[in-house]
Amino acid sequence: MKDPIEISTSTLLKTTAIILIVWLLFLIKEVLVILFISIIIVSALEPLVNNLELKKVPRVVSAVLIYLIFFSFVLFCFYLIIPVLIFELKQLGENLPDYFGNINGFLIDLNNMALNANFQIDLETLIGNISEKITEIISQLFSNSFGFLANLFKGLIVFALAFYMIVKKDGIRGFLEFVLPDQHKAYAIDLTRRIQNKMGGWLIGQLSIAFLIFALEFLVLSLLGVPYALLIAMVGGFFEIIPYIGPFIAFIPAVLIALTISPWTAVLVGILYIVIQQIEHHILTPLIMKKAVGLDPVVIIAALITGASLLGVIGMLIAIPFATALSVFVKDLQKKKT
Repeated sequence: MKDPIEISTSTLLKTTAIILIVWLLFLIKEVLVILFISIIIVSALEPLVNNLELKKVPRVVSAVLIYLIFFSFVLFCFYLIIPVLIFELKQLGENLPDYFGNINGFLIDLNNMALNANFQIDLETLIGNISEKITEIISQLFSNSFGFLANLFKGLIVFALAFYMIVKKDGIRGFLEFVLPDQHKAYAIDLTRRIQNKMGGWLIGQLSIAFLIFALEFLVLSLLGVPYALLIAMVGGFFEIIPYIGPFIAFIPAVLIALTISPWTAVLVGILYIVIQQIEHHILTPLIMKKAVGLDPVVIIAALITGASLLGVIGMLIAIPFATALSVFVKDLQKKKT
């Protein structure tokens, strides 16, 4: 007969404490996400503020200048892009069923080819369902004003937190020194510095790549006369933030909309999109990102799936920088074991 398993009181208390901490973190996950995004922004902007400080520019002045330049650029882009974007969104929502009706003959031929190959699938129904779903999403974008205002408020909180962290020199370091015991301060500060370098490099590199992909796709779609070129290119630039999966998601609407012109246009758009993605994968990413992330593709995909499961779209957006930060800590653990 085996001896009964004994659980000490201290083990029970530690287990209970861990469960309570995890539960508490889950309850305040939105606050943690806001804080984490703020730290990413600080990580990207702090080197610039530090350089300006070395040139005798006060940190407050530097931060205000950076924010003014950024928001002026955003407002200028909104002034140029938003009216066109809203017009294209409304038109797309209204005309999407008609567009898929225009390619009905092509879908019937494709469906017949599939039936001849013993691959039975109702393509018309499938495309119709996609059309209805996209129309529904677009209408929700305009109708759910409360959700838009809530997200706008969260965004303002993020930038406000980032501003105060930037203004206070070594604010994160001071916080760590205040809350951590002496024996862990040095390592925690060094770890945080390395994580910030990684996350800052990721943000700047990813935004640069997203903008370049947007510009290339907009140029291609405009030259080929594809409708809603601005909207489709913005979708492509936005989804560049999600590695591997994002480019594939952006590829689908571009080809489908190009199909409303002609099958050859759709084929040409598909080929050029693949060329753009090859340029991004073999030239832009190695040149701009360098070693900013350095994660295995399997880890990236697992992080994206986990982030999407826990926090939806926001989870997918912050999954890579979070996994990058975690990888720095894991590498330190591996070094200690060897």
